[in-house]
Amino acid sequence: MPEGKTFYYLGCPFCGKTVYEKKIKPSTLENFSISWEILQAREQMAGPGRGRKGKGTGGFALIDEECLSIVEMAKSPEWSDLAHRVARRIEIIYKAYKEAGLIEK
Repeated sequence: MPEGKTFYYLGCPFCGKTVYEKKIKPSTLENFSISWEILQAREQMAGPGRGRKGKGTGGFALIDEECLSIVEMAKSPEWSDLAHRVARRIEIIYKAYKEAGLIEK
């Protein structure tokens, strides 16, 4: 196989999803709000059918009234366990970055 150009992808330390490094906007890594609804409820919308393409049809529509912030998740009997697991994962990531010398506090 011929050699080609090397592309770099950043793996999310939280979920493992990778994204091409040129697509990452540094400003998006520098903000977060406790009010962001991180648990999103979505309804599957009917599409044009298998193998057919239709613009503006199908997809997953956001159900705003069912989306929850981390505070709302923690208070919910249904989602509290997941909220705490997410917090634990973030704590593990934080400790790893601290151990690597990237976080001083």
